[in-house]
Amino acid sequence: MPHHSIVRDSATPAFTLDLMQSLLRHVYVENHRRTNTPARFAPSKHPFDDDNDDDLMDFPDTPEDVPTLPSYQTTAADNLGPEEIAEWQSRGIDPYATAADGANRLQQAKLPLTRLIFAARFAAIFNTPEMARSLVSPQAVTLLSIPDDAERELFFEMFSDILEQTAQALDEAGIYLHGITVAELPNVQAASSHRGRKEFNDKVDRLIAKGNNVIVVARTRDDLPRSGQLLCTRTATLPPVTGDMVIEILRQTHSITGKLSDVAIRGRFPNDAALQELPMPLVKSAFAEQTTLEVADRLLALTRRLDTGNVARGPSLDAIYLPPQAQQDMKHLLSDLGQWQADNLPWSEVTSSVLLYGPPGTGKTLLAHALAGSAGIPLIATSYGICQKAGHQGDFLRTLSESVEKAIACVPCVYFIDELDSFSKRSVSHRNSGYVAAIVNALLEHLTTLNNTAGVIVLGATNLPENVDPAIIRPGRFDRRTALENPNRAGIKRICEIELGATAQDLDLAAVADRLLGMSGAQVAAVVRDARGNARHNNTTLGNQHLHAAVDHVAPEGRQEDLHRIAIHEAGHAVVAHILGLPLPDMVRITARGGAYLGKIPFAATKKNVCDQIAVTLGGRAAEAVLLGSVSTGAECDLAQATELAFKARYSWGLYANNLLSLSSVKLAQLDPLAPLGSVVNADIKGYYLRAKEIVEDNAKLIQHVANALLEQREMDGQALKGALIDHLIMDERQPTSASTG
Repeated sequence: MPHHSIVRDSATPAFTLDLMQSLLRHVYVENHRRTNTPARFAPSKHPFDDDNDDDLMDFPDTPEDVPTLPSYQTTAADNLGPEEIAEWQSRGIDPYATAADGANRLQQAKLPLTRLIFAARFAAIFNTPEMARSLVSPQAVTLLSIPDDAERELFFEMFSDILEQTAQALDEAGIYLHGITVAELPNVQAASSHRGRKEFNDKVDRLIAKGNNVIVVARTRDDLPRSGQLLCTRTATLPPVTGDMVIEILRQTHSITGKLSDVAIRGRFPNDAALQELPMPLVKSAFAEQTTLEVADRLLALTRRLDTGNVARGPSLDAIYLPPQAQQDMKHLLSDLGQWQADNLPWSEVTSSVLLYGPPGTGKTLLAHALAGSAGIPLIATSYGICQKAGHQGDFLRTLSESVEKAIACVPCVYFIDELDSFSKRSVSHRNSGYVAAIVNALLEHLTTLNNTAGVIVLGATNLPENVDPAIIRPGRFDRRTALENPNRAGIKRICEIELGATAQDLDLAAVADRLLGMSGAQVAAVVRDARGNARHNNTTLGNQHLHAAVDHVAPEGRQEDLHRIAIHEAGHAVVAHILGLPLPDMVRITARGGAYLGKIPFAATKKNVCDQIAVTLGGRAAEAVLLGSVSTGAECDLAQATELAFKARYSWGLYANNLLSLSSVKLAQLDPLAPLGSVVNADIKGYYLRAKEIVEDNAKLIQHVANALLEQREMDGQALKGALIDHLIMDERQPTSASTG
């Protein structure tokens, strides 16, 4: 292992960096030995590569009298002051990589760059000495995961040499590798054939039967035969190129002293997520630059040309609004990821797959970007629409597979798949059933593979989880479900604060939040952008008038009498629920566009539960009729929900003793109140409505009290609603009773 001092400011463990540097030096020395080239050599081909020199790269011309390997002990920087060092670096010259006599390039006409990059990536697998020793534990089977066929084939051609050189590097640390054999999965076409798969399985089985320690180079654990899966003690994914790897390669290729301007180079590098987006030919092309700093500058320039949609440069979780539960779920996931990266937690203990669900515009995609941004890892994103855009079914499946392979190759990463409800259900019969089944089956296989790959966080998103095939979102494919609903008043204020920055403290956001209740986070952010645009076009500083003008476009002020009706309606729901002893809602809110009563029906509901819930559903209409003398169109959704519940109670759930049929295939829209089926359901609903009206008539003052509280607060959670109900009860008890006089 290296003996000279190296300045380090890296997240890569010290053991890994030492191993990487030693391995790269062995690769570099072996390349020089095999080429056996005198000064100014220019081999036409490389002995490692038979009839091609794809593994070699032209290196800038160098003077004839410089050495071929790093050997100088004194650097130019040793004779310079801090200001002079900075001046050299400003000109793109690395004084630490330059010898004291001014020599600054090694004598190599060709670089084994592909081999050096693969060696650095292989070394990065070993975070601790114990991980290296695990390769030679008795009859150990180690899976080296390389999903891409072409990359796996190229790596395997060099693997025997790299493994031998790794053993030499580990010898220096007192870790001895011996008796390791290797097996490679053929490409997809060969592996998918019965013959190709059998040959691979037979080879692995033979190596295991002989008691060998085996490294299997394949796509995923699922590729291993049964014996390999049972003995597989470790799965390692060949990691993508990082800045630390580039620096250690530069130490061999661009430093005549073996030293570098580490801090200056890191200051010019793109981040790892951006670097990993670069195609490998572009990464290699940067090494044609003459100095370490010029290589860093070139890599940064290349990443700036990228479409950065998949690069984790997005916001952090702290910079976006999330509901408290979602925020907690993501923080826990980040913490577990960090523990896994530090080798303090096995991946099997990480809840690494989360289904995000909720209405459109609630931040599901933004959350995926923010999670990747907070973790500092790549985001690999796809969706049903992206895959479908690729073409016919074969193109769809290929595009989906490529996104999965990319995620596995970029471990650790976030894999985000949107529009899960568009994949449909296999149980729904239609003329495209065969197409849907093939697509869903492929998705199931990929989700299983991703969940079995350590380091891949899987996020799925849907607006309608009930429309997703149950097999897709079952535990094991998505272990956690996180709801993203439209923000409450506090959430709207927080979104405005994030969007407005320092300007927010000078604005009245409470009034804005009241008017935007019920809107999605995306709509709130759009209102703020509109307000900023108004101020910009008027050449003025953003003020309350601009915000209110923007709000007027999407949420005009309603009439007070309409707000009063909406408040009475929502209060009717709440009071009927309270009187019937049902749980209070999670949230009640009123806006100029309508109201919302957000509650849940018990999963295992009895006939009484369902009947009470129907009465609660009709309580808003009943309150309007009793307290205002008329009803409005605001009860349309309530009537639809009451109809569905009443129908299911009688004809789907078997809650009535005289009917055990399940008529779930009947469409509610086709029910005729004059026909026998519709007539029975209509009679049931009328009975529940009369019950709701009786409760409303007996509790009119309580409904008015709750409605007044809603008009004042606009939004009340269950706790606040309970407080209003108790408050009215106390006031009633304090009312003096009239005494009769004789």
